[in-house]
Amino acid sequence: MINSSYKRFFTTLGNENRLQIIHLLAKKGPQSVSQIVNGTKLEQSAVSHNLKRLLLCQFVHLKPNGKERVYSINKETIKPLLTLMDKHVREFCQKTCKKCERGDLWITQQQ
Repeated sequence: MINSSYKRFFTTLGNENRLQIIHLLAKKGPQSVSQIVNGTKLEQSAVSHNLKRLLLCQFVHLKPNGKERVYSINKETIKPLLTLMDKHVREFCQKTCKKCERGDLWITQQQ
């Protein structure tokens, strides 16, 4: 059971579109679906699909606000995890990771 949970967690985290959404929420704070679409330039259907997966694993939280649905990053676990991942990439992966060399780190730079 725990192996399948790890697999779901890392599959969720390893998707480029979901990382883009997480990055936006970490940087900009709570966002509606339309704001996420505008911020990521992903199609609305792709955003909705990926938000569903992020909700399933509790990477994000949902708060209805009238007709809008506002999403925010899980500040208790996911935001600190991304900060730790940035630290690891900076300290250990920077020499081999082309994106790291360009400074494409996710959270730490925005704080």
